[in-house]
Amino acid sequence: MRLPTGRRTGLCLLPLLAAAAGGCAVPGRPMATVVAAAPEPDWDQLLRSAADQVRRCYRGPRVGHAGRQIVTRLRIFLTAEGMLEGMPTVVAQEGVTPANRLYAPRMAEAAIRSVMRCAPLRLPAGLAGNGTFEIDLTFSPLAAV
Repeated sequence: MRLPTGRRTGLCLLPLLAAAAGGCAVPGRPMATVVAAAPEPDWDQLLRSAADQVRRCYRGPRVGHAGRQIVTRLRIFLTAEGMLEGMPTVVAQEGVTPANRLYAPRMAEAAIRSVMRCAPLRLPAGLAGNGTFEIDLTFSPLAAV
């Protein structure tokens, strides 16, 4: 997959508690982009910090095994202070089949709520004045921890 200019690829950082959510979520291919010009931050640290916090806020919906196969990717915009700029948006959902498509909105809503519940995020020091960060987080309830 080719990333647009200016995007950074991060690590798989968002494993969710398997016991609480029946699985985990990972930002499988998170991306972060500086929207405003500033010194480049430590992307791994930024993604790890955001992912660790959102992981603790995730509450998986009560769906069957088929519903937990749905992988949801969200895009969020964060200020350097950790505030959300707008609502998280669903970029894509994978693993949707005729058998589980009715669960797709519930899986997307659970991912969005986890980000909203955790806002504002505590981001690494030194990000002040770095503008707005665009981050993609992928929630995958059946991914291995």
